[in-house]
Amino acid sequence: MRKKRTKADVKAKHPFSWGVKTRKGKEQKSGTIVEFINGETATLLTPSGKATKYAGELAMGVKVTNNGEFKVDNNGNEIALGCCERAYRAGYLDCQKDNAKAYNAKKKKAGKQ
Repeated sequence: MRKKRTKADVKAKHPFSWGVKTRKGKEQKSGTIVEFINGETATLLTPSGKATKYAGELAMGVKVTNNGEFKVDNNGNEIALGCCERAYRAGYLDCQKDNAKAYNAKKKKAGKQ
């Protein structure tokens, strides 16, 4: 079993973006690339970065790593999404839309009072 990582194990952190632009034209931060002392790296996605990844996977029909590279099997073939994986990703995106609509409705209601 792998030892649990702590803040002491982190060497450096760098912002990560899928290339999505904000309204002001800046690149939207989609996550953080974390470098560890032992040389390993991990990409941790924000909720919006995860939604962008899932939307891309649904459009292409194949799995993608957090870094944006296609996941491949032992033979080098891209791994296709299964029906359950498609359903999970579509549900996650629907949930994000519902939460955004509720937030905007609450914000709009609060502004009218």
